[in-house]
Parts: sequence; C-alpha cells; structure tokens
Amino acid sequence: MRAFRLVERELSADVHEILVEGELDLAVAEQLREALDGVGPDCTQVLVGLENCEFIDSTGIAVVVQAHHRFAEEGRRVVLYAPTSQVLRVLSVTGLTANGLVFESAAEALSASTSNSVLDGQRRA
Repeated sequence: MRAFRLVERELSADVHEILVEGELDLAVAEQLREALDGVGPDCTQVLVGLENCEFIDSTGIAVVVQAHHRFAEEGRRVVLYAPTSQVLRVLSVTGLTANGLVFESAAEALSASTSNSVLDGQRRA
C-alpha cells in the first residue's frame, strides 16, 4: 500500500493537475479539498489523476463532486482521469462515469475541454 500523497503542477496557465497517490479516504480527503480550494481563479480546468490512487471512499467522492459543482458554477471544470480498476468500479457504481467527469487519460480530458463539450463521446463509459 502506498502512502497518501498529492503531487500538484501547472500544465499551462489555465490548467492545474493534481495527482493522487495511495488511498483517498476520510483520513486524507481534506488534503484534496484544500488542494482544490487552493487552485487560483485564472485556472479554468483541474485534472485529478487517479492512476496511482488505490482506493476511494465516499468522503473522497464527496470532495470531488463538491469541487465539480463549485467549479461548474464558476464556468470551470474538475475532471478525473486514469482511475485504477478498483477506483473505476467505485466511480461507476456511483454514476460518476456517466456524466463526463471521468476520462481514460489526461489527453482525453483536455481534448474534451478544447472541443468545449464533455458530451462529445470522449468521456469514459
């Protein structure tokens, strides 16, 4: 099991990436909330990479959904990409994979953003 860690970087002036490593659960979800809250107002999109996230619980999901709604109200986006199979299973059960929030890769998420539509067939089903 990996220790929980967030790695943040700017991909461009308006795109921020947060990579999640380890287990995203009640004990650490506040750290992700703080990272999302700390994204500057000039950032139009946040990509949350889950390729090294081994587990996500309802607390982690709630943080992502709340950020997704808040950013959408501001005309910005939060998307998840590259979830592990276990995390993808949880996201699927909660219905998050059906609404354009989860993508196979960062490139796919960015492509959907530049086409200005998350419903263009680029989302992960």
